Amino acid sequence: MAQLVAGSTHAWAGDDLPPDVRLRPALYEEETAVSALRRACGWSAETVAQQFRNMRDGRREIWIAECDGYLVGTCTVEWLADDSHLADGRTRAHISNLVVHPTYRRRGIGKGLMVAVERAAGRRGCAVITIGVDRGNNYARALYEQRGYSYVKDIHAPWGLVHILQRRLA
Repeated sequence: MAQLVAGSTHAWAGDDLPPDVRLRPALYEEETAVSALRRACGWSAETVAQQFRNMRDGRREIWIAECDGYLVGTCTVEWLADDSHLADGRTRAHISNLVVHPTYRRRGIGKGLMVAVERAAGRRGCAVITIGVDRGNNYARALYEQRGYSYVKDIHAPWGLVHILQRRLA
């Protein structure tokens, strides 16, 4: 059960989801809203149209976090990636594009989105899930490691070095 603790953040144990947040798969008509959220968070929205095309093709699923009636976060689970060590379409899935609006951070929404996509991957029969974290993003890496992810390798992305972590799904 979630409880309000010092610092106006929600503390929650295990895989319980934050009580005031609704997590669900995105609808195709929400592409514009996802683009707007990414821009509001300081991210580029250039790839959102391609991500929604990939969702229509079954290569990925985009998840939405809603709070107070607003779209406040998104996360993508890739079923099939160009690098089969990330997602192979069968036993491995990859989390990408995890973003939470700054006003709603540190409430468990990012963790909730991760739980949702991990559960979705488990339902599809995936045994392993991977995630990338940009070099220097120590807060995110600590969050992932708390969820049981461990370092696998580095990849070079157009924006810089990305550390790939993975975890086994139950």
